[in-house]
Order: sequence, then structure tokens, then C-alpha cells
Amino acid sequence: MNRKLMFLFVFAFGLSVLSCKKDDPKIDLPAPITTSQTYMYEFTGNANSATTLKKTMKLSDFTALGMYQKYVHQGKVNTNSYIDFVKGKAENVELKDVTLEVEGNSKIKYNLGTITGNEKYNSLEDLNFLQLVVNEMVGKKEIVLLLSYTSTTAFTTEVKLNVVTNVTFSLRQ
Repeated sequence: MNRKLMFLFVFAFGLSVLSCKKDDPKIDLPAPITTSQTYMYEFTGNANSATTLKKTMKLSDFTALGMYQKYVHQGKVNTNSYIDFVKGKAENVELKDVTLEVEGNSKIKYNLGTITGNEKYNSLEDLNFLQLVVNEMVGKKEIVLLLSYTSTTAFTTEVKLNVVTNVTFSLRQ
């Protein structure tokens, strides 16, 4: 009798262990994927006006990731990433206290200072900020990047602030 009970116990235990096996099949993941995305703010300004604009950044914006988005565990910003301000044909433009900040995480904030004309930001410090933004986006899959500024002059022709992110994404199961 004890042998039969012991056999049933071992058999039931074995079935329970087998039922805990992972159901997700392993898939072959590609090598790291390098892709880029540009987030553009287009705006005009009123004199002595403080403004905050929002731009949603999603991991799904990087279409080259395709079906592998859920396997992204890290993104590395490449050196050809940058932030640039394009005045274009706008008349006098002076933006003071220009900052970029991840909404909900005040630790990821970057001060661009005063902008009066075309400007490109691609120093190591600029790239480090973009890396923090990408880290947050990879972790949360979606973030909102706030652009805040005070316009000291009025201008009716749109200007642009572009955030160009060229990223190599690493994947794992």
C-alpha cells in the first residue's frame, strides 16, 4: 500500500513540475537593431510668454523594431543623435530658459539656455541627456518630453526644435 501511495505522489509531483514549463517558445532574435526617429516641435511665439509643449515618444515609433519591441531591454544613443533649433525664415526670435524634461521625472531635465538663431546641440553633455531619455523610454515604452521656454519676442513664422535620436537597441528574451 505504501509503495502505491509513494508512486502516486511521485507521479503527481512529476506532472506538476512538467506543467510549470514555460509556454513561450524561444524565438531567434536578430542582432542589435539600429534605427532613428525625429521628434519635432513646431511653434510660434508671443512676446513675454512662457510656454510648455508636449511630445510623446514611444518605443513603437521606431518602426525598424517591428515585432521585436517587446524584447528591447536596452537602447544606446549613437553619436549622430542631436537636438537642433531651426529658426528658418522667422523674424526676431529670442527664447529664454529653454528646457527639455521628461514628464514625471524631474531628474531628466536639460537646460538649453537662450536661443536666438539656428543652433545644433550634439556635445557629449547633449548626448548624455538623450541617453537618459532613451533609457526612460525603453523602461516605460512611452514617455512625454516637455519643451518649456519663454519667448521674449513675438514671431508668427513657425520655428522648429528637433530631437533626433539614432539608437542601437539590444534585444533579449
